[in-house]
Amino acid sequence: MSFLVPLRRSAGRLRRLHHLRADRLPPRLRGRLPLVLLVGTSLVAVTAAVSGAATPAPGLSFAQAGHWVAHPGSDSVYHVNGSARSVDARAEVPGLEAGSQVVQGDTSGYVVGRSRIVEFGKSSLSVESTLTPPTGERPVAVETDGGPYLVYREAGRVVRLGDPPATIPAGGALGEPVATRDGTLWLHRPDSGVLCRLAKGTDRISCPASAPVGHTGALTVVDQRPVFVDTETDTLSPVGDDGLGRATPIGVDIPPTARVAPADVSGRVAILDPTARRMHLVDATGLGREPAAGRPVTVALPDGTYAAPTVSRSSVVLLDRQRNAVLTYNSAGEQQRVTPVPPETGEPTLSRGEDERVYVDGAEGRHVLVVDHDGTVGNVPVAGAAPGTPVPSDSPSNGPAQGPTPTPAGTPSSDRKRDEDPPRRPNPPPNSDRTPEREPDPPPVPASPPGMPPSLRAAAQGDGLRVSWGAAAANGASVTRYRITWQRTGGGSSSATRSGGTRSITLTGLTAGAAYRITVVAENSAGRGTPATARANAPTPPRTVTVSRGSDTTYRDDCHAPDCGYMRIVMRGFRPNTDYHVRPSSDEWPNYNPGATRRTDGNGNLTFEDFPFDAVGQRVWVTVDGVRSNRFLWPEG
Repeated sequence: MSFLVPLRRSAGRLRRLHHLRADRLPPRLRGRLPLVLLVGTSLVAVTAAVSGAATPAPGLSFAQAGHWVAHPGSDSVYHVNGSARSVDARAEVPGLEAGSQVVQGDTSGYVVGRSRIVEFGKSSLSVESTLTPPTGERPVAVETDGGPYLVYREAGRVVRLGDPPATIPAGGALGEPVATRDGTLWLHRPDSGVLCRLAKGTDRISCPASAPVGHTGALTVVDQRPVFVDTETDTLSPVGDDGLGRATPIGVDIPPTARVAPADVSGRVAILDPTARRMHLVDATGLGREPAAGRPVTVALPDGTYAAPTVSRSSVVLLDRQRNAVLTYNSAGEQQRVTPVPPETGEPTLSRGEDERVYVDGAEGRHVLVVDHDGTVGNVPVAGAAPGTPVPSDSPSNGPAQGPTPTPAGTPSSDRKRDEDPPRRPNPPPNSDRTPEREPDPPPVPASPPGMPPSLRAAAQGDGLRVSWGAAAANGASVTRYRITWQRTGGGSSSATRSGGTRSITLTGLTAGAAYRITVVAENSAGRGTPATARANAPTPPRTVTVSRGSDTTYRDDCHAPDCGYMRIVMRGFRPNTDYHVRPSSDEWPNYNPGATRRTDGNGNLTFEDFPFDAVGQRVWVTVDGVRSNRFLWPEG
C-alpha cells in the first residue's frame, strides 16, 4: 500500500500518576481527606489586542493568489503574481527534479516530482520537509480550499497536502477531477461510473451517485455545483446527495473521446471534440430543465493537437501543442487571443489557479503565460526576472486573431483559413531629406496590486508574537498600507493595519500556547495584493504552582479553626482545559493526603482552595505534573 512518509515526526509523552492510599496516613490525619469542593472555573475569552486593532476581518480566508513555477536550471521555484504579471518571490529547492510542478496551500508550497514532494514555506522561502509520493506518475494538481490535492489517476490515489498530509485510496482509476468553491473534490471512476466526493478536511471518500452502467462521460462544475456530462446520452446531470438529478439534453453529439472543461464560463461548458477539431460551448443555464435554455455554439478549430480545455473567470483557454500556442475564447465562442508560447525544450503545461487565472508553464520553467480573467495574455519571464517588474498585458504577438466564426450546432462552419501571423508594419520609403520619424513611446503600464510581502516571520516576544515582513513589490503604485490578520485555531480572529513603511507589528493578548494563522497583505491604489501567510504558536509561560493559606475551616473533629484552614493553590501556564492531579505534602507527613484532580481554564490557569491543614510550624507544598510549588510555612490562625 502506498502512503506518504513524513520525514519529520513528533511523538507525545504519556505520564502516569500514582495515587496514595488513605490507610497509610498517620492516625491524627487519616480522616482529613479532602472535601469535594465545587470550585467554579470560568473560561476567559482573550481577544488579541493591538493598538489600532479592528474587528475581525471578513476576508480572513484568502483564495490563494498567483502561481508557483519550478525552474530546475537554477534549483529554484518562483512565484508569479498573476494580477501584476511579475515575479515577486523565489525559493531555492536543491536537487529540483526536471518536470516538477508546484502547487500551493495556505502557508506552504509543494514541489511535486516523480520521486519526492518537497514542502517549502511561502513566507520563509526555505525547504521544510520532504514527502514520498505514492507512485511515480505525474498527478493532476487541484488548488482549492482545504487542499491542495494531487490526484494520481492511474493509481487511484488522492494525496491531500497540508497539515497533516494524507494519502486516500479512491477504489480504482480516476477521470479528471474537479473542485467546488467549498473545497470539495469531486472524482469520477470510469470503470464503474461511480461519482465520488472528498469533502474539505476529511480523509474518506464518499460516493453519492453513479452514472448509468456503460455510460462514458466526465465531471464539470456549473455555478459551483458538480455536473456529470454523459457522452452516451449527450446530457448534463447535476450530482447531488441522493444521486444524479434530472438530465438536460445539450443538443449536440458528444463522442466518448471528448474533453470537458473543469468549470463553466458564464453558464456555458466548453467541450472539446479533438477528432473533429471543434469545440462546443454548451448552455448549462437550463440545468435540470428540458430542453436546455439555449442552443450550443460550435467553434471550428485550426489544425492542431489540443490539450483538455480549461477556463479563467470568463474565458475558455486551449493549448495547441502542435503549434505551441494558447487560444482564448469568450463564452459566445468568439476568439480573443492567439498567443505563441515562448520556445523551450519539452511541452508546456496548463494549470488553473485558485485565483481563477490560467497559467501556462514553459517546459523548462523559463517563462509563464498568464491568462487573465478577460482572456488577455501576458508573458512573464521567470529566471533572472527582476522581482516586482510588471509585464504589459498584451504584446503585439498576442493581439486578437481572426479565427473561424462560431456557429450554432448543426450549421456548417467556414473553411476560410485564418492568417495567424500578426500584421507587419510597412517599411517607410527611403527619403534622404527627412529625418526618420521617432517611434512613439509605448503606453505606460497601468498600476496593479502589490506583490506578496516577502520573508514573513513570527517569533515569540514576551508573552506575544513579533511579526515582521519585507517590502512588497509596489507594481506601479506606492504601497499605502499593510493589513495584518491573525486567527487562533478553532477561535476568533482580529486584524490591524499599518502604514506602507512599516515592517513589523507585535501581537499581544494571545492565548498562551495556542496556534495562530497570521496573514499580511499589501495594498495600493490598484487594490489588495497577494497575501503572505505564516503559522506560529503563542509563547507558553513557565509553569508555576504557588501555595499560601486560604480561608479558615473546621474539618471533622481533629482540625479546628483558627489553626485549621485550606491551602490556596494557584497554577499558571499549564495546558488549557486539562485535568491535573494535585498532590499535597508536608514535612512530617509527605503523603498525608491522596490529593484531588482539578481542571485548568481556557488559558491554562487555575486557582482553588482545598486540603485542610492545621499543623502550625510545618511546611506544606503541592506537586502538579512534576512541578513542585513553594514550601509554605503554616502560620497560626
